Amino acid sequence: MTFYQIEKVDNLSEVLKETFDVDLNISGGWGYDNKSAVVVNDLDVPIDQFLHMFATIRSTIEMNLMLEKDDRYGGINVTFVEGEQFEIENKLYDHVVFEVTGMNENKYAQFIQEYKDNYGKNKDFDMSDHFKRREESTISMRSDFWFIGLDKFYYIDEK
Repeated sequence: MTFYQIEKVDNLSEVLKETFDVDLNISGGWGYDNKSAVVVNDLDVPIDQFLHMFATIRSTIEMNLMLEKDDRYGGINVTFVEGEQFEIENKLYDHVVFEVTGMNENKYAQFIQEYKDNYGKNKDFDMSDHFKRREESTISMRSDFWFIGLDKFYYIDEK
């Protein structure tokens, strides 16, 4: 399956508010590389929460909202893999990598229904097999996210 990058928008914060009812004081691009980095103007949530939220939102747009109904993914999860800082042309960037997983939305709904129909109701329900098949149906990919201005919000533990 191929996922496409989201086109640049004029007001990133406004799009996130309209689509997900999320207030984030950010601007710039979608963070695919340093040239389209997300500019973090202000944060009123911890950095880890912001990063997870933004990665989930972008992944949901790419893997669900931008696709035809039968091609959409559900059960989308993001997990932090690594982060590092770069200085490029006198600007400080944070490059963060997430592992993104998901499953075809139709197949995901079938697994959820199978679980609801059988768990605690059918003594022959093989939960190990159920979760093994779910895992086999899940795709996984690494996704890059680039930010400017994140360093202003680092927490420094002074113990």
